[in-house]
Amino acid sequence: MTPLEALFVLAAAGYVLGGISVGSMQLGTSGVLLAALYFGHLGYEIPGIVRDLGLALFVGSVGLTAGPRFFRNLRRNALSYGAIALLIVGSGAAATVLLARALDIPRALAVGIYTGALTTTPGLAVALEATGDNAASIGYGIAYPFGVVGVVLFVQLMPQILRRNLKEEVARLSRAPERGVKLAETLLVREFIVENPDVERKTLAELGVLSRTGAVVSRVQRGRQVFAALGDTVLMRGDGIRAVGTDEALAKLEALVGRRAYLSMDEPGVDLRDLTLESREVAGTTVRELNPSERYGVVLTRVRRAGVEFTPRADTLLEQKDVVRAVGAPHALDKFEAALGRQRRPLERTGMLALTLVLAAGLLISRLRVQIPGVGPLSLGIAGGPLMAGLVVGHFGGVGRWSLRPPGHTLGITREMGLMLFLAGAGVAAGRGFVATVAKYGWLLFASGALITLVPMVLGFAASAWLFKLNLPDNLGSICGGMTSTPALGALITAAGSDEVAAPYAATYPFALVFVVLATQALAIVL
Repeated sequence: MTPLEALFVLAAAGYVLGGISVGSMQLGTSGVLLAALYFGHLGYEIPGIVRDLGLALFVGSVGLTAGPRFFRNLRRNALSYGAIALLIVGSGAAATVLLARALDIPRALAVGIYTGALTTTPGLAVALEATGDNAASIGYGIAYPFGVVGVVLFVQLMPQILRRNLKEEVARLSRAPERGVKLAETLLVREFIVENPDVERKTLAELGVLSRTGAVVSRVQRGRQVFAALGDTVLMRGDGIRAVGTDEALAKLEALVGRRAYLSMDEPGVDLRDLTLESREVAGTTVRELNPSERYGVVLTRVRRAGVEFTPRADTLLEQKDVVRAVGAPHALDKFEAALGRQRRPLERTGMLALTLVLAAGLLISRLRVQIPGVGPLSLGIAGGPLMAGLVVGHFGGVGRWSLRPPGHTLGITREMGLMLFLAGAGVAAGRGFVATVAKYGWLLFASGALITLVPMVLGFAASAWLFKLNLPDNLGSICGGMTSTPALGALITAAGSDEVAAPYAATYPFALVFVVLATQALAIVL
């Protein structure tokens, strides 16, 4: 097979493998990594540019998604994330020193094992320069495969070991009073006919539909007239209503008002718009305080934040860059849109122009080098440059009236495609010659690399939970960042069902990048 054929064959095999359930766990996209390791062992090759392209697409998309929350998260927990990164990198270095002396592992080989265990290519470059010995590359090759797979499995298995459901944990945090949202598995739209005499001639506010059912009534049809369902809207028997909510919420609404029906309510007098909250004055207020129904004459039916969509409640705290769906008359929506802040215009419909501009800027940033005395040049690399560019653009949103943030569906596809390409390229490179290397140097060195991968993760996880009091999603996200593991972040996003975990990853990653370069240099001196 040609490299291009091998790429898509192994990707297809990987997705099939990732879809197999073992208990409640699935590998997901990480199945591509295992397939790539096997293809690499068989001798297939994937050009390095495929891996680099995938890495840039993935981290750039992650940065754009995490940007709106990154800087706020960093300001609140900067010390914690820096300390976690230092603990992970430092404990890995300490384990390397102990194992090297106990097993009499040569200096260059030990330093290479350390960089492979933490899957840090910049660290390997420093190791080769500091030791002047190609044995560092051999050590890197021995430890790298488990360094990749080990972190992926860790973030997937820890919730199972602790008997905690990661998606439910995200939902629980989303229902916290300070956020006031309820995570929706899937939001549905259904219509109903009002038949219950107990709800007749009562307003939606009097009925407390949202608090009683969890569904949002967006439109009412009376005869041939369709209008937005506001708090003071009175329901009459025979009215048709359209509501948004989960399957469970809509079932409760059906029991409350009458029976389900299939109605057409798309009338020119009632419109819906997806609007981005840009105003700093509105950000930080609750839906109750904003009072869109009485103040603007619109209904909020859903909110999208960091890739997660949920039904807003009265105590939902709105955040800057939230995308809210509002229903109302066109003039009312114009008024509400003005209150949320000037809506930036996309450069073009798909968002690909904005994405490519961000990636180009990120790749240029990745080439910048800072000279550190006694250590040498330090750069963000392909993993760091697009990530930083994405975070900055994701935070500010754009320039003037123009938006540089691609639509959510564009970012989702780009992120998944990028991760697939990166895992395919990295896996094939790691699998090439792996068995021969282990056979030559022994499984003891492989086990040493596995320990250097596991010890920092366990210590970092424990410190995050008990010392820094991070919740489970933020804890696992910071572990991915501290281990500089892009594949693990992809697995964690899939397992959590939310992009929220990208923010702690992005906050920890820069600290870890600097610390691992310094630690590699120190190991070359100490050993």
